[in-house]
Amino acid sequence: MRFAADENNTKITGRTIYRDGVRYLGYTGSSVSFRFKGKTAKVELVSDASTHEKRDYAWVAVFVKEEKDNEISYGAAADEEPYKRFCLDKDEAEYVLYESDEEKTVTVTLIKYSEAEYAACGIKWIETDSEEILTPPAAKKLKIEMVGDSITCGYGNEGGVEETQHDTSKENPMGAYSLLTATHLDADVNVVAWNGKGVITAYIGEDAPKVKDADWLVPMLYEYTDAGCERDYLHTPEDKWEKWDNSNFIPDIITVYLGTNDASYTDNDAARNEEFVNGYTKFLGTIRSKNPEIPILCMLGTMDKRLCGSVERAVELFNSKNNTDNVYYLELPFQDEADGLSINWHPTVKTHRKTAEIVEKKIIEILKK
Repeated sequence: MRFAADENNTKITGRTIYRDGVRYLGYTGSSVSFRFKGKTAKVELVSDASTHEKRDYAWVAVFVKEEKDNEISYGAAADEEPYKRFCLDKDEAEYVLYESDEEKTVTVTLIKYSEAEYAACGIKWIETDSEEILTPPAAKKLKIEMVGDSITCGYGNEGGVEETQHDTSKENPMGAYSLLTATHLDADVNVVAWNGKGVITAYIGEDAPKVKDADWLVPMLYEYTDAGCERDYLHTPEDKWEKWDNSNFIPDIITVYLGTNDASYTDNDAARNEEFVNGYTKFLGTIRSKNPEIPILCMLGTMDKRLCGSVERAVELFNSKNNTDNVYYLELPFQDEADGLSINWHPTVKTHRKTAEIVEKKIIEILKK
């Protein structure tokens, strides 16, 4: 049976565009899950590999859960290895997701591993050898939205610091603090994160002139379902980009991990730091306006601590101005070189695991209030 990756047949996680029958997985950790009883499942995926170098190909992973005793289990458990993991090296091709010698009832999850910045991933159709598709997995009780940059995506966390270029094959979001936290807490997650971007500027280099790069920032991305897919793959005119409907995913908590890239511009300059505080406070207002009363956890510190005080001050300022107390600040420990360093000095999986433990505890503490 062949079917589309729509909401009738599949469970969708993350901000994904569904257009002309194709489901586009752009952001890290976005996924589709479906259930069936049979032996095989395959998929036709589209990408733009021909316009990218190999190191920028889209990567996906497949997780398979066998259902036993009428107990439905789906998605990826913490520390679980995927059933398979592969890159999209063609602009359009069929891929086998699952195969077995005997008929089983299973849940199959296809999850985007590479970041939104790199090559695209679209699902044209899914096909199984069964005559019917079972009811898709239900949403999980806990929902988390995670806003951030490359750290949130797990940028290069399977590579080494001696490597000078990012490679999507060495990026594992299931080993990033974001998806580790979500899987440990058994939560559905929406990740809105983009490598090298910040609140008021993108990363400009530590030795570059202190001039902002403000063309493509996280507060702008937050407004749309997937601005990267619209611009880079679908080539949609900007005034027609799909705006994100926040009622599609109402989180129990929102985390914001931004400031590492802004610090390359603000450095230790008081005026630029104040500009960051104002921009961060404004962004908190945007998040709150779209998610009334939802607690927000702001954090920083794994790679760069220069703006930790500024993030804390922005949180205090926002709470004071809005007479609220449910925006929180968490300073994270700086990565320990004994735990290794990955590509471009990003955190390793080991560091991400330590970070996730801290974030999980804080989330549990906040949600108990």
